[in-house]
Amino acid sequence: MILRYDDGSCSAVGDLMSLFQSMFGIGRGAATTPATPAPVGDTESVRRIAARLGAMPADRARFVAAFAYLLARAARVDVAISPVEEAEIARLVAEVGGLDAATAALVAELASTRVEHFGATDDFLVTREFRAISTPDEREQLLRCCLLVVAADDHIDATESWLVNRLAEELDVARPDLNRIRAEFTDKIAGLVEVRRLRGSTPTGVARTVPVPVAGTPGPPPAQAPLAMTSAPVPEPGSDLPPGVRIEQVWLVEVPYTPDARERRPAFRVEHLSRLARLRAEGRVIEAGGTADFSKAVLLIRGANEAEILALIESDVYTSGGVWHSPTVVGYGRVVSEG
Repeated sequence: MILRYDDGSCSAVGDLMSLFQSMFGIGRGAATTPATPAPVGDTESVRRIAARLGAMPADRARFVAAFAYLLARAARVDVAISPVEEAEIARLVAEVGGLDAATAALVAELASTRVEHFGATDDFLVTREFRAISTPDEREQLLRCCLLVVAADDHIDATESWLVNRLAEELDVARPDLNRIRAEFTDKIAGLVEVRRLRGSTPTGVARTVPVPVAGTPGPPPAQAPLAMTSAPVPEPGSDLPPGVRIEQVWLVEVPYTPDARERRPAFRVEHLSRLARLRAEGRVIEAGGTADFSKAVLLIRGANEAEILALIESDVYTSGGVWHSPTVVGYGRVVSEG
């Protein structure tokens, strides 16, 4: 259908559309309907948390929501978020977002709930989103705040330390920068605290700026106290030990592999095995190896005490690189033949 206007011009498409609009209402109101605002955030978790920050500009709400979620992710790496950790999340969210205490507490609670129920799918996605909307300095500040959260109980265990390393990788924070940030928390890292207390070298609560090895960063382990080769005295006649046999007190260490250890191990294996070979040559490590089912590593180590052994494991590149986590250490009586 072609219609001719008074000025002599013709229109087919325009008049067909007008006809359809009049008959069926197609296209009515399209020009006056306001556009739907874009959702705040790429992930459902960020959108849900940002919704509690209605008075805040959308971009800032998105940033604060992702920030709160990642603090909760760090806190929950050891299965549960403690009240002291949630309180620290709320404090940091209030500080970063300029929020009142009640709103910050609500955001912290919601972030904790989202991580608990949706962490398996959202953890990496939210981290990637935060990386996209943050500056390098803000990413470093996030890592520092994550360490503040996991250290809220005055202790950073191997699993928490591993999670911070993992976040740094996902956020593209360079290893030297992560190393510098972690050094601020050396006095909180498991094993090292007890070693220093036993040596009396560091007053309680005083931080030491000592480089902490991170993934792929070679370096010597923390200074070790002289190793005590503790063993039972030479048996007297009538003892329950036969002549020429003694029991040496050493330490049995079991260190589980992380879920993605197979993918992570190749990057660190040469450095790890070279260090083990050196420790064996020095007499510190007696045996070391992994189980056939790739579930854990088992080591026999000489040392003065449990804390020293933990420090040795903590400083291994497999721990900082996310191959090992959550070591257990028990005393072990090793039978030694001296005949």
